[in-house]
Amino acid sequence: MLIAQNSGEAASGAFNLILIIVVFGGLFLFMSLRQRKRLRERNEFLATLKVGDTVRSYGGILGTIESIDDEEAVMVTEGTRLRLVRAAIAARVSSE
Repeated sequence: MLIAQNSGEAASGAFNLILIIVVFGGLFLFMSLRQRKRLRERNEFLATLKVGDTVRSYGGILGTIESIDDEEAVMVTEGTRLRLVRAAIAARVSSE
């Protein structure tokens, strides 16, 4: 009788371990897919930037893109020209 109880507890412990591994694996997969989606959207945004777009940098500076290439953009804001790394552009600002 005692041996039967121990083997049942061992099976239950193994099941709990497998369940925990599956749950953490699912969470990891879910988080990595969301991160991949955000990265893809960010790269698409940076690829669609063009001269004349009004943008905001991560530092909070608003300006209009004067020129842009693969690595950097030149932004004009009230008589000041700023060279920014392209990745420092946070968002496109609507003209409204």
